[in-house]
Amino acid sequence: MRKEGFLIDIDYITVHENGKKRALVRLWCKSDSGEDFVIFDKTFEPYFYVFPRIYFEDAREEVAHADILRKKEIVEHICVRKGADVIKAKRVEICHRRIFGVLREGLRVIAEYPKDVPVLREAVNEDVVALEADILYVIRYMIDRDIRPFECITAECTASYGGLIASEISQMGERALPPLRILAFDCEMAAPHGRMPSPKHDSIIIISCAFKVSESGIEGGEIKNKLFTAGEKEDDRRIISEFVEFVKEFRPDIIVGYNIDAFDWVYLRERARIHGIKLDIGKDGSELRIERSASGAVYDVDIAGILNVDLYKIARRDLVDVKVKTLENVAAYLGVMRKEDREHLKPAEIYDIWTAGDGRERLFAYATADALSALKIAEKLLPLQIELSRMLRHPLDLVVKMGRGSQVEALLTAEAFKRGEVIPPKRSENRTYEGAFVLPPVRGLHENVVSLDFSSMYPSIMVAFNISPDTFVPPDEVKNVRDVFIAPEVNHAFRKNPDGFFKQILRDLMNRRREIKRRMASVSSPEEYRMLDVQQQCIKILTNAFYGYSAWSGAHFYRRECAEATTAWGRAIIKRAIEIAENMGFSVIYGDTDSIFVKLTDRVREKTIEMAKRLSAEISHEFPLDLEIKDFFKVIFFTGKKKRYAALTESGDIIVRGLEVRRGDWCELAKEVQSKVIEIILKRRNVEEAANYVKDVIKKLIAGEIQIEKLAIYKTLTKQISRYESEQAHVAAAKLAKKHNFIYETGSKIPYVIVEEITDERADERGIGGRRKAGGRTSDRAFPIEIAAEIRGNRIILADGSVFHLDTDYYVRRQIIPAVMRVLQVFGYDHSYFEHSAQENLSRWM
Repeated sequence: MRKEGFLIDIDYITVHENGKKRALVRLWCKSDSGEDFVIFDKTFEPYFYVFPRIYFEDAREEVAHADILRKKEIVEHICVRKGADVIKAKRVEICHRRIFGVLREGLRVIAEYPKDVPVLREAVNEDVVALEADILYVIRYMIDRDIRPFECITAECTASYGGLIASEISQMGERALPPLRILAFDCEMAAPHGRMPSPKHDSIIIISCAFKVSESGIEGGEIKNKLFTAGEKEDDRRIISEFVEFVKEFRPDIIVGYNIDAFDWVYLRERARIHGIKLDIGKDGSELRIERSASGAVYDVDIAGILNVDLYKIARRDLVDVKVKTLENVAAYLGVMRKEDREHLKPAEIYDIWTAGDGRERLFAYATADALSALKIAEKLLPLQIELSRMLRHPLDLVVKMGRGSQVEALLTAEAFKRGEVIPPKRSENRTYEGAFVLPPVRGLHENVVSLDFSSMYPSIMVAFNISPDTFVPPDEVKNVRDVFIAPEVNHAFRKNPDGFFKQILRDLMNRRREIKRRMASVSSPEEYRMLDVQQQCIKILTNAFYGYSAWSGAHFYRRECAEATTAWGRAIIKRAIEIAENMGFSVIYGDTDSIFVKLTDRVREKTIEMAKRLSAEISHEFPLDLEIKDFFKVIFFTGKKKRYAALTESGDIIVRGLEVRRGDWCELAKEVQSKVIEIILKRRNVEEAANYVKDVIKKLIAGEIQIEKLAIYKTLTKQISRYESEQAHVAAAKLAKKHNFIYETGSKIPYVIVEEITDERADERGIGGRRKAGGRTSDRAFPIEIAAEIRGNRIILADGSVFHLDTDYYVRRQIIPAVMRVLQVFGYDHSYFEHSAQENLSRWM
């Protein structure tokens, strides 16, 4: 019988035949109508290559066929005892593959079982090298069988193993994805005093779900919500069981959540273990598996037949503009749920509401919003990840965890197989080299400025000058300079012909992207336009990552000369672009890597844009790259350091680069004040007003008119308190909290403020203490605000009457002034201007 369906997930199981272990590939598929089915393939043998090491040490060396035969005999006799198992090659074959474009003779070693491959790899001797032995078995399968996730396959099958055994599998053409079943979930716990919940002590009180059956792929479908809530004086045994049954009944294709790998799944598994409940939610009835990395910091969750996607991992890698990547911030950034439209609860409030029993509707709304946000974030982020999964031939749950370098390597691995290339071994070299050219920015305020970017500069350079590991020519091998491109400054040479491995792939990708963008201009269907847009975005991401990959010492195709030559040509081109711009009458006020910022002396908008278009055309004519107008700024200011500026666009948007206070040891007030200062300068062109605004904030701070939450600093406790070697501020705060029976578990975010030196004075009925003394180490004066019973102005009062005074001098000198001076120092202000104002205001309150 012939079966057609879309490949959703892939893994393998172990079967025993004739006393030997065999791998049985499982292809989890879905028909056009949404029917789930599994195809098994037992015909694919795991393998790797063995080639003489000399090929990678000296490209001019040849190895005789007789030597290859001797090496074949040696590999055939490798025998490794591992426990009760004896591991040896199933067979060894002579093969021919290209190494850096040159056809070479080597060996293909076929193993009995996938896990035998790494054992045999380690057993090969020193004069040969094992290649492609680190490719996962199921990835190797998809590459060799030429199939991709989320594309339709067809198979000739017979029934067996509780499914369908394939005798032949092939890829079909592009088709719209079938309906997919998608589930988002989030767990809520109630821990006393709002501390980090512990699965050993704190039950799950709510499991919130948002789910849907899409119309096609991720698109469309009605979203539904479901809450599993614990009852009065009841632990979480029932709701965990109900959640497990719900997942098994719904049979999702994709499960999503935010930070679920490191938190929700781990917590659920431990609570289920305590109750003796199996999390057997795999589509084959198996339990989910959680594996922890060697460092203990990363968790991988695997569910048979279900793609588990932690959206936090995508946000952490891709959403660089979201500084603090909370679920709420990411949802707001992507426009799926505004902060003002959701319920906000602090951990302590969750506990108080749950234990009191009143107002639980707020808690239910809070939990529902979390799951709904996760599902809607998935709708935004997953289409691109699905396209990457297709291109890279990797399951979706692997793609979302891959760095850009690993993604490029996955693409190269598949392309190498198609072209008969073998993946070279990794090299240990990790030397530095000169980077991009930077023209320092002209400090100060500028009007009517145009920024121009070279579109895909580095990929275009690599294509134009045939930069690739297989086209590099060592200096002593250059016979005729007319046959090579020679990079400026570094003098690395690359053959003009034939086209290199990198050039072939990059050119194909760039041509494909141009064709997709051409189709986008003529399509009438919004759905088709979105699909094409996702495809071109995916290609852009991969092509732009190629240069970074070539410079990554962990890459199989790493060659330092490729990276050096690319940046050398980049420097030459950007310098020439600056020269042309200046000859046309522009002032070039900043240049960096692949972009320049220019303005005309008369500052007329229309003339500036017209001349910028002429500049773009002239430079694009001279170089094999396109220089595009990216932005027109009504006003922009530079601090004088590279990558540090703020600008106002024509549409009124403010763009800030490199000035933001980002680290976790800045309070919200410092960030807020800096943003407001930038806004005043750009929109009103009034630096004095910005400075006066800062002075007014300082005045309010000293007067106790600023909410304490805006002054809190949040730091995460990454390990047990006792394991910290130095007394950091958040650790000191956690220790003080512990003295007041408020426990922070590992992973907790600790909100603390800096107070004046702690004394034993008690507050009077007005909450005013006696002596106050500032100074001492900042870490010794970190106070955890969650143990406060009452806050009056700048005074923090505990339940026993102890009083702590906020160190306003710290906030003025170490928070507000440093944040605003990143901007205001450009305009001649110094620290003393604001410190003097602070001292005057402080004296009124002493």
